[in-house]
Amino acid sequence: MNARPYSAVIKILSSFMMLACLTGCGRDAALDEYREQMDAYYDQLSVIDAGINSIDPATDMDGSQLLGFLDELDAATMEMAGLEVPSQFASVESLADEASENMTQAVALYHQLYETDEYNEDLAAGAYEYYERANLRIRYVTDILHGDIPEELMVEEEEEANEQ
Repeated sequence: MNARPYSAVIKILSSFMMLACLTGCGRDAALDEYREQMDAYYDQLSVIDAGINSIDPATDMDGSQLLGFLDELDAATMEMAGLEVPSQFASVESLADEASENMTQAVALYHQLYETDEYNEDLAAGAYEYYERANLRIRYVTDILHGDIPEELMVEEEEEANEQ
């Protein structure tokens, strides 16, 4: 099945590890705690990614291993979205919520895909699309935590301001 989400997690893991490099002036307990929680999230992603990449498709014909890892990914992303975001990164909160919502939808569709007797291309495409949306938002969160505002987000904000 070519809708497997192996490489998408790998792409974001390298940028996630950069989160540990965030530094600030002075000590802010809430910010330090958030950084630690996000580091733990990225560590979970790394473990899940390694698990997904260790799957032998020939032995996981029913997708149970993949679905198990995707369930873990969904739970981790849901937990990340529930973290209290420090005021310095207020814009991250809605992106984290959107990432979680998209991941939950992707995982639900992957479950449907594997639970049907026949392969459904539309279901596979939908699952992959939601998965990619979740990963994009996770990358945006990482960029913001590194002090970079993704250009796509700046364009969206400008468009919203022009509509008002």
